[in-house]
Amino acid sequence: MSWLVTGGAGYIGSHVVRSLQAAGFEPVVVDSMSSGVRSFVPEEVPFYQLSILQTEKLVEIMKRHEVTGVIHLAGYKYAGESVKHPLLAFEQNATGTAHLLDAMATARV
Repeated sequence: MSWLVTGGAGYIGSHVVRSLQAAGFEPVVVDSMSSGVRSFVPEEVPFYQLSILQTEKLVEIMKRHEVTGVIHLAGYKYAGESVKHPLLAFEQNATGTAHLLDAMATARV
């Protein structure tokens, strides 16, 4: 069973990925690498560097890997940055989540 982990190259996301593997699931990682670290993702895990704003590519990935669920951890989490750049934070966190939900609906996840 395949699960998509957005933000899977981050500290928390990488632990989620390893926990999924330990439980017998097949994680797939999507991360924009704005703050993620590629080496946090195990080499055998499919990894895609892209933004969750890229709906069509998300649909393609979900279908290719027959994803059955999503753990969404991609987002701008630094309060100071969101105050400095509120529209960027809104686009990533609110609009990005809407794009991810759209992709999930389209891919029937």
